[in-house]
Amino acid sequence: MVLLAIILLYPVIWKLSISQMSAAFEALKTAKDLPTYLGHITEASERLQSLNREIGGLREKLGELDTIQEELEIANRRIADLQKLSEERPPEPVAAEPEEIDEVRNWEAVSEIWFEVKDIVEDRIGGIADGRIRRKYNSIPRYTYEEITPLLVRDNALTAAEAEVVNAMDRTFRSLRNRKTPVTPERVREFQGWRARVGG
Repeated sequence: MVLLAIILLYPVIWKLSISQMSAAFEALKTAKDLPTYLGHITEASERLQSLNREIGGLREKLGELDTIQEELEIANRRIADLQKLSEERPPEPVAAEPEEIDEVRNWEAVSEIWFEVKDIVEDRIGGIADGRIRRKYNSIPRYTYEEITPLLVRDNALTAAEAEVVNAMDRTFRSLRNRKTPVTPERVREFQGWRARVGG
């Protein structure tokens, strides 16, 4: 009976043995090639780490270039502002009346206060931590700040009260540049009061 069972099951046993042996040979072959595979994986990992380091270095250089570009744009805007101011500033009076001399001094005082406030606004822009948000201001012209102040309020760089003061100073200063409106001591005091309401 046992012999009969062996005879009947022999083809199955033989087939399983062949299958198991093939699997064993494949496993041995894989084990033999494993060091080579591990070597390739290690090499690829090292290359990836090196590439990541290079990318990190490039990002740092790009960040430095962005900072330099922002500083150059700020410097160019200030130079342009100073050129406009020198072109539109009332000329120094020659043998003029005392009130004319006083008006020139008032204009200079108002200009100095306004440029100080503009520097504060630009510092607020430069202090925005997110570079993507900060860079959007580079393309906005500075002839007037009325376009910039709402954005600064939204980006939490200016308070709404400060933005209102900056806009008032901006409008008033532009109205004084045409030389038609006298720059009085009262106007200087007005600018001094506005300056006190802008932190920085």
